This record gives sequence, C-alpha cells and structure tokens, in this order.
Amino acid sequence: MSGLLWALLLLMVATGAIVAAGRLVQRRLRRLRDDHALRPTLWNRFYALDWGSTATNNYGFAPVDGSDPAPDRFQRQMYREIFKLLGDRPFPPGARLLEVSCGRGGGLNAFLDAAGPDAFDATGLDVAASAISYCQRSYADREGLTFVEGSAMDLPFADASVDVLLNVEASNDYPDRRRFFAEVRRVLKPGGVFLYADTEKAKHAGRMANELTQAGFRFELREITANVVDACRQDSPRRREVIRSRAPLAARLFLKNELANYAAVEGSLKFQRFAAGERRYYMTAAVPA
Repeated sequence: MSGLLWALLLLMVATGAIVAAGRLVQRRLRRLRDDHALRPTLWNRFYALDWGSTATNNYGFAPVDGSDPAPDRFQRQMYREIFKLLGDRPFPPGARLLEVSCGRGGGLNAFLDAAGPDAFDATGLDVAASAISYCQRSYADREGLTFVEGSAMDLPFADASVDVLLNVEASNDYPDRRRFFAEVRRVLKPGGVFLYADTEKAKHAGRMANELTQAGFRFELREITANVVDACRQDSPRRREVIRSRAPLAARLFLKNELANYAAVEGSLKFQRFAAGERRYYMTAAVPA
C-alpha cells in the first residue's frame, strides 16, 4: 500500500474516532441537560471554565441605558430593567436581598449599582461551587455582598427573612418550578417582593402565571420579548467571539449548533423562536397575596 493510501486510511480512522468521540460528548451533555438531577454537575463545570470578562449570563435587554462600557452591557441592562420594577416601594437601608442562581455575579453587581450604596444587604446563591468561588474572589471588596452555595429547591434561609428575592432566567432549569415558587413564598417577608424573569413557550402560555398564582403571589407579567430579540441581534458578534475564544475546542467542534442556540445568537433556533413569538420572555414584581 502506498504512503498516500496509508495516510488516507489513518485519516479515515482518526476522523471516525473523532466523530465517535464527538457523539459521545453530545450524548453526555444531552443527558446532563435533560436529567435535572445531573444539572448541578453541568453548571459546576460550565462556571469552572474561563469566560474572561463575561460575568452576566442572560439573553440581554435592549436598549441599554446610558453608555455602559461593560462587554456584557445588554445582560447588565436586564438587571437594571428588573430593578425598575421595584418602583418607589419603601425599603429600609440594608434591606435583605437574595439572588437565587446568581452565576458569576455580574447581574447582582449591576442591580446593586442601580440601587445605590447601602440600599441592600445582598446575598448571591448558586448550586455551582465554581460559580460561588468565582464570585467570592471577584467581589470581595464590595461591602454588604456575600455568596453561598445552595439549591433553589431548598433555600437555606429562615421563613420570612428576605425583603427582595431576585431570580433571572434560571427557573426553567429547575427540576420543580412549583417547589421553587413555594420556597420563594416561604422566605419572603410580609410586604416582600419577588423580582422574577424567565421565558415561556407560546404553546405553554399561562403555565407560568398559573404556577405563580398557586404559590400565593399577586403579579402583572410584562412581556419584553422584542427587547430580548433586539439585544440578541446586537450582541451576536460578541457572543460568537466568546464562544470562539473561550469555549473548549471539543465543544466548538462537536457542539457548534448547541452553543449558538444556548447563546441565542442571530440565526440560531432559539433566536428564531424568540423572533417568531414561539418563545416569549416575561418579567414581574410579584408580591405575596
């Protein structure tokens, strides 16, 4: 057999091994995605990666107020919009604020910037130890801000101990959203506020509202899908660059479509579903009924 034929044979074998490995990676990640019991493992690995200056993980909101120079300014704007939902509700200085599923903490940091100094005594909670470790290192100098590891299904806080609870684009990932809403209701003080934002498929319209009502909340849902689509479109070049420069090589090779979909970059299936109204984005300031 000639050297060229040997090279082609080796290339075919190597390519087959790579494709097989890629399929194994895809199956493993889909299992992690679909099995809620395994998702803490997935998130712990995700936040252990070096995502550079990207500290806020949501689809984003446009337009952006002012001239925020942060690369993840659309994601930070989402938190500023949620902060606006508090309106003129009176809270004493140092009121207790809890974000459940804080990730790398950039959103909570933006929320506190919008609130002003000493407005809240804040805690960020996440199930991923790697996320909490990052936050403890990155925000060590910010007074009145702490981070703890814990589950949204069993919040490690006493009954009626939180003034404002914040949850952004995370509840669809929980194994039991009804249980999470019940936990929120349990830890909120009388007169407390649940600042909540997440997506809902159009074919499931009304499910989110029903679950909030069953948990004992009064609320008005504000749809912001158009703002999210605009943010995804404007922010797509940055998101593609983050994937190119920060995602592991194996993920870029074998999970290209999944990464684009996760980031909702323009042209991805997730982006198209938002743009077509098949998936909608809501936020609300819910209060105990």
